[in-house]
Amino acid sequence: MAVIALAERSLVAMHDQDWKQAAILAEQAQAVARAGELEGYVASALVHAVAARVAVHQGDVPRVQEQLALATRLRPLITYALPYLAVQTLLELGRACLALDDAAGARVVLRHARDILRLRPDLGILPTQVEELRSKLDTSRAGMAGVSSLTTAELRLLPLLPTYLTFAEIGQRLYLSRHTVKTQAVSIYRKLGVSSRGQAIQRLQELGLGG
Repeated sequence: MAVIALAERSLVAMHDQDWKQAAILAEQAQAVARAGELEGYVASALVHAVAARVAVHQGDVPRVQEQLALATRLRPLITYALPYLAVQTLLELGRACLALDDAAGARVVLRHARDILRLRPDLGILPTQVEELRSKLDTSRAGMAGVSSLTTAELRLLPLLPTYLTFAEIGQRLYLSRHTVKTQAVSIYRKLGVSSRGQAIQRLQELGLGG
């Protein structure tokens, strides 16, 4: 797929410290994803992760946060079915999170990567890179939790928060108890830095996760 090829070429340029070319290729990957209406597909998670890495180098924190939020929305689609793409994407997300001092977010995506590696361990140098990033994370300061630290269960809850459904009704749709839904919602509020459902909805809209 062209969009993946462009994103991977951007990563190669990053490795070679050619950040200008990396930025050009990342933008081309995003343009192809938009033109092909691929923004709801797993390949776009890598595109957003790569764009986040470029933004880190440029010092554009709002852009990093925006791209991480867009990738986070797609994270439930990242599975062992496409293991190399999945782990590579999660690695780049982890690196971007760590650059923002979002240790909680980095831990979530690295845990996701390690779960995939337990099922599909033969992925070249990726397992080593995951462990190297985990070692860096272990020596980093705690930082604050953010949107990237949302769990898969919490991400499934996000689309239902802006609705008029009560927690009990949401629980019926997700086959969860009202208590579990409320617990997950409170955790989401904390990670978004808000204290209510209304504030969470507003914050999600600002992050591009509200629709």
